[in-house]
Amino acid sequence: MFPISIYTGGSVETGPMGATYNKPPSASYPAQADLTFDDLKTKIFQLTRINHHENTISLNARWNAGTAGSHCFVLLPICDNTMWRMLVEKTLSTATGWSIVELFVEAVPKTNDPGEKSQSNVECPEKTSENPTQVSREENQEEPLPGEKAEDKESQNLTDEESIDFKPHDESTLYVGRLFDTIDDVRRAVREYHIKQNRKLVTQQSGSDKYVVKCMDPECGWRLYAASGKDGDYFQIRTIKGEHVCSNEGGGLDHINMKSEFISHLILDLVKKKGDASPKEIQDFVQELYQCRPSYAKAWNAKELAIDHLFGEWKASYAKLAPYLNAIQVANPGTKVEWWSDSTTDPNVRLFRGVAWAFAPAIEGFKSCRPVISVDSTTLCGKYGGRMLIAVAYDAEGQILPLAFAVIKDEEDNSWSWFMRWLRELVGPRPLCVISDLQDSILSLFNQPDSGWYTGTGQAFHRYCSRYLCESIRAAFKNDDLVKLVQWVSRQNQSSKFRLGMMRIFHTNQAAYNWLVKVGARPNEESAYHSWSLCEDGGYRHGIMAANGNECVFNLFPRIQELPITALVELTFTESAETFANKRETASKIVAEKQLWSNKVTATLEARRAKMSQHRIISIQSQSFFYDEVEIETRTKVKHIIKLGHDQRSCSCQKSQLTGIPCSHLLAICACRSFNANCLVDAAYDARQLLATWTPQFRSPGSPEEWPDYVGIAYSPHCKVLKGGRRRKDVWSASVPGKLKKPGPASVYRCGLCKQIGHSIRTCSRKKGISGST
Repeated sequence: MFPISIYTGGSVETGPMGATYNKPPSASYPAQADLTFDDLKTKIFQLTRINHHENTISLNARWNAGTAGSHCFVLLPICDNTMWRMLVEKTLSTATGWSIVELFVEAVPKTNDPGEKSQSNVECPEKTSENPTQVSREENQEEPLPGEKAEDKESQNLTDEESIDFKPHDESTLYVGRLFDTIDDVRRAVREYHIKQNRKLVTQQSGSDKYVVKCMDPECGWRLYAASGKDGDYFQIRTIKGEHVCSNEGGGLDHINMKSEFISHLILDLVKKKGDASPKEIQDFVQELYQCRPSYAKAWNAKELAIDHLFGEWKASYAKLAPYLNAIQVANPGTKVEWWSDSTTDPNVRLFRGVAWAFAPAIEGFKSCRPVISVDSTTLCGKYGGRMLIAVAYDAEGQILPLAFAVIKDEEDNSWSWFMRWLRELVGPRPLCVISDLQDSILSLFNQPDSGWYTGTGQAFHRYCSRYLCESIRAAFKNDDLVKLVQWVSRQNQSSKFRLGMMRIFHTNQAAYNWLVKVGARPNEESAYHSWSLCEDGGYRHGIMAANGNECVFNLFPRIQELPITALVELTFTESAETFANKRETASKIVAEKQLWSNKVTATLEARRAKMSQHRIISIQSQSFFYDEVEIETRTKVKHIIKLGHDQRSCSCQKSQLTGIPCSHLLAICACRSFNANCLVDAAYDARQLLATWTPQFRSPGSPEEWPDYVGIAYSPHCKVLKGGRRRKDVWSASVPGKLKKPGPASVYRCGLCKQIGHSIRTCSRKKGISGST
């Protein structure tokens, strides 16, 4: 792999080191060593947004012609694949003393006159007998195909001028003598040309050394013949018979020659950038390029082929997993990996059941986060299925830090136990609050003394995700108004509002009220409001209510569920590294501005300070020399009690205790007594803590050729394979509360009879009344 920088929109100048460009690069990207000249031009059109229907491009490479230790740059015209491959090979070998390819690109308008040549275009040298690419008339001779008439054979022996009138230096056209690296390059070029021209062709012969196609229209005599060179190291168009006289009207629809294999090569960069791409996105992408929209099925198959091409075959991906994780551990010391497998007859091969990993920078950054983690899971939709488990932490801004990942064959009770026990070893003995859904396999861990998460001794504090709680209510009771009421109640910090909300739930649905009272309660407990209510939490949540909040963790890894396992791990690494880099830059600016707290906390304090002027102090009672009790009244005539002492600073509104950020009532007392309120803010929100969270840096393991040798155990997937076709996703089911398995919006039912939301015609009360009256 090597970097390419693309310069356009400016002009070439001469400086002390030779040729240079008067504008910075407009685009750059890492290129593979096998990149062809045709693929390069396609990529340049995409990155520079030059209209390929109206323009061609002229390419000049900045070539280092200086001696060792010095640089003198000249322009090297790149007009065909031979020159391009020479440039790539010299760059990769570092023979030029320059490890980057810099291309100066000029857009040249197309002309209707085939003989007219723009001065901006790079002229290729004429082919002579000394030129190895010159093909003699004897080499152009082709053996007749079985059943082919003699006159067809004679018509193949045409000169370049008789065959086609396109300019021989224009790589966007087909002309006699054009060279290709492989037969696949020939197929793609011929298909692309006919798709752009909106003409259809049919293949007469396609083998390892010959390629013959003709126009599908029987009245059109166009025909092309390509064959391999003497040594088989290149392919060349030998003859082109006639010109297209068929109609090319009616564009915009699917083209018969636009196969899934052809589309897959077009979308490689799109799929690699996004991790995946939806069929609709692929359809839009291809239509923008060729004004031709492929079918949904072609787009889907093309995506599957592109994934295979980029990330490898599904089973082979398991073979690369252990070497890749080993390379990450070598490049990032402190990275933790845990395997879960079954033995096989071969002692060097084990059957894969699960793997968990946590990157060293994330482990180090977690030490500066709040003592809260969330665990969640999602279904993997690849060939071998399975589940992905993930644990995240929260920084001083409330942003998500991806802490640990795991892929398991099936989600079972012991799979969560395996992951959580390993996670406890990862994070150390620090008491933590864990936010999760209501699965029994997770809940049981907090009642086991040897799990490391036992709540009875203060090792951990377990809380329910408010989103899962509401979706459980929705699935069980089918009432959207009830769901909104439960969500409101769960987020209240004042006891009076919490009790008022619970009474409304009781009058709305008594069964839901009874379930909320008992959910999470132990046999000897009357209720367990602390497990889902912010009001009764005790401050362990630090104000975090949902396992997946506004910044959903799975949004950080787009469509990760559909990737082979090694590509999945690679995506977690690259996206985590990018997240750390972006957050580190933002945190550095906050510290440089000498801001005490994170942006979110600073904005909260400013809003509460603006609100504190509306409060009125009613009375101050001194309980002792170090302890006061203050009564304050808000603008809405609500009274709160503030307790101030050397070891206690609390308010009856509970915002300070639950979130670690002083409320407006407490700020008003501090302002009255000229007390510095900054000491009341939890240290976890400190701007320096925020920077320390994102300071650790990721180091890339490099390409597979750079990975260290791996001599450990190889892992093989189970033989469980999903059926072909579209990968199945998790679907919400109307199960009882606490049995939901995946976050996501629930289905909204609208009755076709009464048009109300929350039920269907089958259960509609109006239907029952109608049926009873007939």
